[in-house]
Amino acid sequence: METTSIPDLFSPVVTADPHPAYRALRGLGPVRDDANNVWLLARHADVLDALHQPTVFSSEGGFGEFLAGRIGPSGGSERAGVLGFDRIGGARLMIASDPPDHTALRRIVSRPFTKRRIAEWEEMAARLTATLVDQLVERIRDEGSADFTKELAVPLPVTLIAEILGVPPSMMADFRRWSDALVGTLAAEIDVAGVGADLAEMSAFFFSVAEQRRQDPEDDLISAIAAATPDGEQLSTMEVVLFCILLLVAGNETTTNLLGNLQHAFWDHPDQWRRLRDDPSLAAAAVEEGLRYCGPVQALFRRTTQDCVLGGVEIPVEANVGVLFAAANRDESVFEDPDRYVIGRPGGEHVAFGHGIHYCLGAQLARLETRVVLEALAERGIDLVSGGPSVRTANTVLQGYTSIPVAVA
Repeated sequence: METTSIPDLFSPVVTADPHPAYRALRGLGPVRDDANNVWLLARHADVLDALHQPTVFSSEGGFGEFLAGRIGPSGGSERAGVLGFDRIGGARLMIASDPPDHTALRRIVSRPFTKRRIAEWEEMAARLTATLVDQLVERIRDEGSADFTKELAVPLPVTLIAEILGVPPSMMADFRRWSDALVGTLAAEIDVAGVGADLAEMSAFFFSVAEQRRQDPEDDLISAIAAATPDGEQLSTMEVVLFCILLLVAGNETTTNLLGNLQHAFWDHPDQWRRLRDDPSLAAAAVEEGLRYCGPVQALFRRTTQDCVLGGVEIPVEANVGVLFAAANRDESVFEDPDRYVIGRPGGEHVAFGHGIHYCLGAQLARLETRVVLEALAERGIDLVSGGPSVRTANTVLQGYTSIPVAVA
């Protein structure tokens, strides 16, 4: 009997360019990767099916259980503990919770995301982007090239998140270090003690701020989250801390990596950049196609709570399941010519921000940040060209760039 070869999504060769592996996995349907102790869902329909069954494909324990099972009893458990994605002192984290906990948490943290606040954030993003783009162009003129990631893609979301949370912009370097530390837990090799120290420092900082805001609230997101009491329920201080950490990391990594990935998409599809430059009103559509074509979040993990059938395949209870968003977003049965970046692509709905009850709460923020950058570059008619080799960062969960040297054509 012929044995089917399952691509190893955790190998450096595959993470460097995962799309051939995703294509192969879509052809296989739901399949178990025995080597990594995980079932893989790559088809658009299967991903949606799993996301719409949150009580069967549980978020609670997804990352921790998967890492422990894949890496082994010792290293996996230690790393899973550093991640802290399950519960800390009884506190609940929304991304790693199921109903009814998730429902209660979502209701509380959603309340401050009002139209008024989002409009304020867009104004902040536009002002900050204008300054950063002008500084980027000035540095290119003075020095011949600049780093797109360090000059624009990193400082925009980090500074904006600091403003939204209500903490000093001077914390930007710490924010980025903490964010990198948490994302670094997904790498093949990590310094567990070093990462643990960074995450402990981050938790202590946000705990202090959350406690202070409970006593002396300000007009910021931490104060709003700490004070919210829909249905008479209030988050614990540690739950406020966990939300701040989630927003910090997810907000930074999504926008920073999406901007870098989009810059490379435009270099690979120069006709699409010309369309946007000639008509900046296409920026929102350009962001949506970027989320589909090169969205940074590759996958998240779930754990089955019962035996189930998905895509005609039986998946047992307590199975680790990798939900491959990036693979689903290039499903040939949903998107015509999916390996091309086409602004205004008709039909098909991407799943870059997930779907269902766990749909990304910060999706609007990531969209508006990315859109205002594209508008600023297009309205100024800035044609960025490569100023040297980019440095890619890639793992099974996130894809992006740590450095993108650019010049002006």
